Amino acid sequence: MGVGLIGAACSGGSSRRSKSAPSGSIGALISGATGVSVLGTGADAPPTGPGKSRFGFDLIDQQSRALVGGSPDVWLGKNTNAEAIGPFRATWYPFTAYQKTRDRSPESPIPGDFTAELDVPGPGDWTVAVIVRNGSTRLAATGILPIISGPVEAGVGTMAISTPTPVATSTAAIEAICTRTPVDHMHSISLDEALKNGKPTVVCFSTPLLCTSRLCGPVTDEQILVFEKYGPKRANFIHVEEFLPGPHHRPPAATLENQSPAFKAWKLQTEPWLFVIDRKGVIRFRSLGPVTAPEIEAGLKPLL
Repeated sequence: MGVGLIGAACSGGSSRRSKSAPSGSIGALISGATGVSVLGTGADAPPTGPGKSRFGFDLIDQQSRALVGGSPDVWLGKNTNAEAIGPFRATWYPFTAYQKTRDRSPESPIPGDFTAELDVPGPGDWTVAVIVRNGSTRLAATGILPIISGPVEAGVGTMAISTPTPVATSTAAIEAICTRTPVDHMHSISLDEALKNGKPTVVCFSTPLLCTSRLCGPVTDEQILVFEKYGPKRANFIHVEEFLPGPHHRPPAATLENQSPAFKAWKLQTEPWLFVIDRKGVIRFRSLGPVTAPEIEAGLKPLL
């Protein structure tokens, strides 16, 4: 099974269960709750069949504010009226690296992400409900989570795409291949070489200066925290830019034509993406959008 993206889904005001929604269904669970939006990055299902799948998401209230903290419950169903599967308890992970790394790139209004481990029974367009209590108020959001069967490009369990990436070690040289301010130092080895040196690899595809989601800087910062903790002797840490500043240090327009060769080689359509790859070059963890240092570390430690 592969990965799907869950779109923003706002219940809009108070959610009301249809009179026909049976007991134990998602429709019944969200009955009477105040509607919020769920912004999800999808879920990766194991390529060999049903099993644990990481589902990352954020919740946005009706005033466009991100909800933080707490432990929302996530439920799955074939549709709103089908039997709900769950609950799967979600954990809140705040971004903590922006100040620690002294980043001056654009900061994201998203302060972190929730993550739940789902048991997805199989492929299909699953209805997802997220329910959380905020004091005496019960909040709920719903969306569609497509899980597809068959191979997925750069999916969990597949071989990482071996491609050269720019290498630089001095600050002046890094400024030609990195839009972060200040530049990071995760450019000391090319990705194709990293995949051959017998170490696990953490690679982030992001463009902190030009990121439309404003999540590239924070996610790169979270990767830096793990890089600083483990260092290049234990694992490869690589930041791949979507748009290369070049020798004049001015990034090009953010167009498809100007994407870096490595970004094109991986056929990525959005950013930021973060992958954790084992010693044999197999992708073991991936995330689109918000991801934090504890989550990256949890994906890396079993591979060291």
